[in-house]
Amino acid sequence: MQFNKDFIDKVKSKLDITSVIGTYINLQKTGPNYKGVCPFHNDTHPSMMVSKTRQTYHCFVCGAHGDVIDFIEKYNNITFAAALRICCKMAGEEFPEKEMTPEENEEYKLLESRRIAIGAAAKFFQSNLSQAESFLQARGYSHSDKVLADFGVGYAPMGNVAMRHLTGNGYDWELLKSVGVLGKSEDGRYYDFFRDRVMFPFYDLSGRVIAFSGRIVTPNDKTGKYVNTGETPIFRKGNHIFGLYQAKRAIGKEGFAYLVEGQFDVVTLHRYGVENVIGGSGTAFTDEQVRLITRFTRDVVMIYDADAAGMKAAIKNCELLLKAGVNVRCVRLPKGQDPDSYGRINGEKTKQLLLDATETFPKAFKRMLVPRGCRDEATISSAMNTVTHLVACVQDAGLRLEYMKSMTRDFDTKMTILEDKVRDVRRNVASIDKSAMKSGFFGLDVLKENIKADQPATITSVLDEFLEQYGDTPIVYSAGRPSATDIQNLRRTYGFFSTTDEGCSMDTTTGEDSDYLATLAEMYRSGITQLRIIHGDKVESFIDFYIRIHSELMEGFLGDKVPIISRCIELTSFAEETVITVNKNHYCSQLKLTKGQFDEIRKPFVSKRKNVMMVNAQKDDLYDDDFDGDEVPSYVREGEYAQMFKECKYYPRLNKQGIPVCYMFQNKNGRGFTQVADFYMVPLLHIFSDNFEENKRVLKINRRYFETPIYIEVPSSALLKMSTIESVLINYEAVNFVDGEEWQWRRIKEYMSRHFVKCSEIQVYGNQQSEGMSRKADEQFFAFANGIAHQKEDGTFGFDKINELGVVTHNKSNYYLPAFSTIYAGSGRQSDRYELISQLAYEEVCPSKQVSFEQWADLMDRVYKINNNGKWAIVFALMCAFRSNIHCLDRLFTAPFFMGPMSSGKTQIAISIRSLFIKPTIPIFNLNTGTDAAMSTIMGTFRDVPVVLDEYNNKDISDTKFQALKGIVYDGDGKQKRRGTSGRDIENDKVFAPVIICGQETPQRDDNALMSRVIICEVPKPKNRTKEETKLFEQLKDIEKNVGLSNVLLQVLSLRPMVMDHFRQLKQEAYEELKCDVINSGEMDRLMKTASLFLGMVKLVEQYSDLKLPFTYQEFFAIVQEKIQFQLSLIRSTDKLAMFFNAVNNMIDTKQVINGREFLIEQPKSVTGKDSHGDKRTFTFEPGSNVLFLRLSSIFSIYDRNGYNSENTTLSTLEQNLRSHPSYIGTVPSRRFRWEETVETAKNDDQETMIRVREWRSTSTNAIIIDYDKFMEMYNVDFRRTGNLPQAEDADQDSASKPQDGTSKPQESAGDSIGQPSASSTKQLPQMGKIPFSETDAGGKGNVPF
Repeated sequence: MQFNKDFIDKVKSKLDITSVIGTYINLQKTGPNYKGVCPFHNDTHPSMMVSKTRQTYHCFVCGAHGDVIDFIEKYNNITFAAALRICCKMAGEEFPEKEMTPEENEEYKLLESRRIAIGAAAKFFQSNLSQAESFLQARGYSHSDKVLADFGVGYAPMGNVAMRHLTGNGYDWELLKSVGVLGKSEDGRYYDFFRDRVMFPFYDLSGRVIAFSGRIVTPNDKTGKYVNTGETPIFRKGNHIFGLYQAKRAIGKEGFAYLVEGQFDVVTLHRYGVENVIGGSGTAFTDEQVRLITRFTRDVVMIYDADAAGMKAAIKNCELLLKAGVNVRCVRLPKGQDPDSYGRINGEKTKQLLLDATETFPKAFKRMLVPRGCRDEATISSAMNTVTHLVACVQDAGLRLEYMKSMTRDFDTKMTILEDKVRDVRRNVASIDKSAMKSGFFGLDVLKENIKADQPATITSVLDEFLEQYGDTPIVYSAGRPSATDIQNLRRTYGFFSTTDEGCSMDTTTGEDSDYLATLAEMYRSGITQLRIIHGDKVESFIDFYIRIHSELMEGFLGDKVPIISRCIELTSFAEETVITVNKNHYCSQLKLTKGQFDEIRKPFVSKRKNVMMVNAQKDDLYDDDFDGDEVPSYVREGEYAQMFKECKYYPRLNKQGIPVCYMFQNKNGRGFTQVADFYMVPLLHIFSDNFEENKRVLKINRRYFETPIYIEVPSSALLKMSTIESVLINYEAVNFVDGEEWQWRRIKEYMSRHFVKCSEIQVYGNQQSEGMSRKADEQFFAFANGIAHQKEDGTFGFDKINELGVVTHNKSNYYLPAFSTIYAGSGRQSDRYELISQLAYEEVCPSKQVSFEQWADLMDRVYKINNNGKWAIVFALMCAFRSNIHCLDRLFTAPFFMGPMSSGKTQIAISIRSLFIKPTIPIFNLNTGTDAAMSTIMGTFRDVPVVLDEYNNKDISDTKFQALKGIVYDGDGKQKRRGTSGRDIENDKVFAPVIICGQETPQRDDNALMSRVIICEVPKPKNRTKEETKLFEQLKDIEKNVGLSNVLLQVLSLRPMVMDHFRQLKQEAYEELKCDVINSGEMDRLMKTASLFLGMVKLVEQYSDLKLPFTYQEFFAIVQEKIQFQLSLIRSTDKLAMFFNAVNNMIDTKQVINGREFLIEQPKSVTGKDSHGDKRTFTFEPGSNVLFLRLSSIFSIYDRNGYNSENTTLSTLEQNLRSHPSYIGTVPSRRFRWEETVETAKNDDQETMIRVREWRSTSTNAIIIDYDKFMEMYNVDFRRTGNLPQAEDADQDSASKPQDGTSKPQESAGDSIGQPSASSTKQLPQMGKIPFSETDAGGKGNVPF
C-alpha cells in the first residue's frame, strides 16, 4: 500500500517527535536534544537520542532509528498504515482510508471495534457506580468523587446486566468476549465476566481502556477478592501498570514514582495530591513492566504492606528495579496501615509526610525484616544476606559503596565481610550488555553543523559524555573498533580532534592496545594527525602520548617488547618529518633506542607509506562507465543537464557518487570535449539589494578531490570575469579553474544567472516594519536569526524556520537570514559577523514543557514582588515587543531604570525581561567597559528587542554614551554624528531597540535629564529569603535558561495589529485619567506621559487579548500614581534648578537679591527677544499672565559668592538646564530694571547733618524670560513679597518706567550699573525719589522693602 509522500510529510510536520515519544518513555533534555531509555532492546542506560531539530530518534546501542511514524510503528508492533492512522489522529488530519488494502482495512476495523466495545463497557460500569455507594462510603469515598472519575472507576452489577445492556446496544457477543467483558460456559452460554465488583480500568499510554481489575463488593468465599481480565488481542498481562497513564505527567514533573500494591492505594494517594503513584497489583514485576517504568523515571519509592506477601513482592521488585539501574528508596508506614488508610487518615498532609518518611532501601528493609529489639542471630543474618543481595544489584559503584557503609552501622558488621558477600553476588548479576553496541563512529550526522573554525572536535569512548554533548558541541562517539571505511568517513567529515586519555590503555600481560587506543592509532595512520590528548591540565600530540604511555608500560613489562617498539615507530612514519626531526632524541630516550636503531627500524615503514601515497595519487574518482570523450554521456541526454548543454555547450562531469565535480566543455570546432576546473558551482541565492554594491550571490561548490562541498557568499561583481572569481577561489582549498578560459567562464555565469533564487537579506532583526504604523504586507513579520514569526497562509500566527540555506518565505517573497544557514553555521565559518544576530534565536519548546503567558507573568510578579518591580517588568516586556508601534505615535518611549546596590538582583530583573526574547546566558552590555561603537551597533541591530545596559554611573559614563541614552529615551533617534570633514553632513544613528538600564544611583547627570523620562524602580538588597522565594526564583531562572519562552513571545507578538489599532486611544485615556487628580507641572507631565504608556499596554491586554495579567488595570493604576509622586519627589530633591531657585528665594528674604534689581515680575502684553533656538520672535501673552525677567548672571554671582553653591554648579549648566525647562520662554537683549536703594546724604542745614534717604536706581540689560505662572506651579516658590505685585504694562514699557508714587520717570543712561546712579539723573532731578529716613522710621513705609 502506498501513501502520498506529501501527505505523510504534512502529518509529520504537525507533530513534535519529542512530545510524542515523551508520552511513551521519559525523555531528559541534554544539550539541544533529548535522551531516554531505548524501548527496543533491554536497555538499562539511556542510549536513545531524540532530535527536536531533525524530528528523528536514534539508539546508539541497537541502532533503532527513524521518524515519529517509524517510532509508533515499531513501539506498538503494528503496520505502517496503522501507525500513520495513529499519527493522523494526533495531528488532527483525516486518514486516507482509500489508500488501505481490504485486508488492512478489515484488520484495523476489527481492532477499533474491540477498543470501542471495551470502552462502551467501561462507560456502562461507570454509570452504575452509585450502586456501590455503601461499599465506597466504607472506604471513605462517594460515587461522585472526581478522583474516581479520573480513574474511570465503575461497578459491574450482579447478574448479566452488562451483557444485556451492551448486546442490546448492538455489540456482538463474540466481540465482547474477545476483550474479556463476557465469559462463555462449556455449554455455550454467555455471561458477565465481572459481577458485583468495583471496576478499575487499565489504560494504555494513549488513554484507551484495554482491561479491567474487579474488586468484590459482597464477600464470597467461592470467588477471589480480585478478578482481572485475561490475555486478549488488546491486552497482554505483564505489559501494563495500573495508574501509569494518570501518573506519567506527574512522574515527569516530580522526577520519581511511588510504587504501591493495590488499586485503592493508587486512587487514594492520587486523591490527596500524590499523583506520581502507580500500582504493582501485589505481584512481582515482569521485565517488560520494569522497562515500562524506566521509560518514565529511574527513581522509584516503594510503599508496600508489611505482611509476608507484601514483603516478598517488595524484595523481588526491588531486585528487578535495581538490576535495571533504577534508584530505589522506601517508605515504611505505621503498623497496621496501608497506603489507602494512610492517605485517608492524613488527608492533604499525605504528600509531605511521605516525602519526610522516605529512606534508603537497605535501612528500610533492615527495619522491616528485623523486629525492634530482636537479637536472634539467624534472623539478623538472614536479613543482612537479603539486603546485601539487593545492594549487589545496584549498578552505580559509588552508591553501592555508600549503602555498604550504612549497612556496617545498621548490622554492626565489618566492611570486608560485606565486600566479599557483594562480590560473590555480583558475579551472578547481569550487567549492561555493552557488546550490543555496534562498532563504529556515532554523531557524524551533526558533527558538521557544530564544528567551529580552527577548533578541535571531541572524540570519546564514554557514552555518557557523548550523550550529554551530542547535538550541542562537535563530538563523535567511538564504539568498539571502527572499520577502515568508518575512519575514512570520519576523515572526510573533519580532521582535527581532541580526546581525553580515558579508555586509552594497554593489556599489561600482552601489551595489546585497548579498542579505543587502537582506534586513535588507526585514525592517525589514515591522515588525522591533528589529534590532541588531554589528561589533567596537560595537552600533548597523539604521537607523543602514544610513545610515552608505551614507554611507561615497557618499564615493568615481562613480555616481548619488540612488537610494542615496532608499533610506536611505525606510527611515526605517518608524522611530518619536521616533527620527527625535532622530537627524535626524545622518542629514542623513551624507547631506549639509539638514533641509528630508531632510523633503521623506521626506514621500511617510511618506504611503505611513500609507495601507498604514490598509488593513491594516480587514482581518479570520476565516473567513467558512460564516458567516451566524443559523445555526451547518457545522463546529459535528458533533463536539466540536457538543457544546460543545449544552451551553453557544457555539462558537468560526475564522480562515482553521481555528484557533479567539474565541467566538460565542447570544443569550439564541435569535436570532442575539454575538462575544465576541479570544481563545479551550483547557483543557490541572489541576495538582492537596491544598492548594487551590496548585491551578493551564494554558491555551493562541489570539489573533485574532496567529498564535502563548500558554500561561499560573494559580491555579485565577483562573477563579472574569470579573474575576479579566481581572486575569490584562491582563498579556498582545492578550488581551481584549471584549463579554463574567459569564454568558458562567461557561459558558466550565463547559465547560473538563470537559476539563482532571488531573496532579500534581513538587515535589522526583530520587527520588520519600516515605520511603526506601516501596514505593508511585506513588513508584517518578526525576524529571528533562524526564522520568522508571522501570520501564515492558513490565518494562524506562528513560526516558520529557515531552510538549510537560511531562506524563509513571507507573503510570497524570500528573505535571507544567514546566521544559522549551512553557508555559515554549518561550515565552521560563523565569525563575529553573525555572533550578535544569532543571539535572537527562536527555540521550539516541547508542548509538555511549555510555560503559558499567565504562568510566566505570575512567576515574574511573585519573584520580583518588592516595590512591584515584577509588574513594571511584565508590562515593559510587552511594550518592548511593540516599541516601533508605540514610539511612532508621539515620538515618545521610555525605559525602566532598576536602581539598587551590588548583589541586589537589579540586573536579574533586566535579564528576565530580556529573556522573553533572548537566552539569559547571552552577556549584557556594560556601560563602563563597552565601547561607544559596540553600543551603537547593538542598538541598531535589533528592532523591538530589548537591550540591557548595565553599570550606569553618573560620574564615569562617557559623554557619548550619555548623549546616546538621552536620545534613545527622549525620541528614539539616538545621538547625532558627523561625517566627512566639512561638518555639514549630519546623520542620526538609528535606534531600533528599547533599553533597560541598571545602576547603583539615580541618573542625575545634566540636571536629571533622564529622570523624568524613565521609570525608577528601586531594588533593595534581599534579606532572609524564604525557601519558597528561593524556589520561585530558581524556577523562573530554570524556565528562562533551560525551557525557553519563545512560545510566550509568539503569543505576545500576535497582538501587534491590536496595538496598531487601539494603543493610541488607550494611552490617551490613561493620560487623561492621570491628569484628573494632580496639579500638572513640567516633570509631572512628562512622568504622566511616560506612565501612560504602561497603563495603555495594560488596558490593551485586558480589553483586546486573551492574555491574563496577574493584576488588574485599577491595581496597576494605583501603583502608577504612587510611582509618579515618588519619582517627582526624587527629581525635586536632586534638581539643580530647584536648589538654585530655593536659594534665590532665601536670598530675597535676606535682601541679598532685590526685586527690580535682579529680577522683575510683570504682566506685559508682548516682548521681543529670542527663543530657545536663538531665533528672533515676539512673544505675546494673555492678559493677567505673569512673566519673570531674570538677570541670571548677577544672581549667580551672589549665589556663588555667599556659599549657596555647594554642588559647584556652573553658570553655563544652569543656563543649559533652564533652556530645557518647560517654563523657559527665551531671552530679551535689553530690559530696564529699576529699584530703590538707601543712601546717605548731607542735609541742607548749617550742620550738614547726614541723613539716609531712599533713592531710585535703574539699568538696562539683557535678561531671561520665564513663564512665572508655570514656574510657581512647578517649584511651589513665589519671589513676590506683599506690596510688590506685578503691574500690567505696554510693550514700550512706559508704565513700568514710572515710579510707584506717581512722580515722573527719572532720566538714566542705558549703561548705568547697579548701585551707581548716572550723573545725568541726579543733576536733572536732585530731589526726585529721595525720602527722609531715620532709625525710628523703620517700617514706616509699610511692607515695602528698601
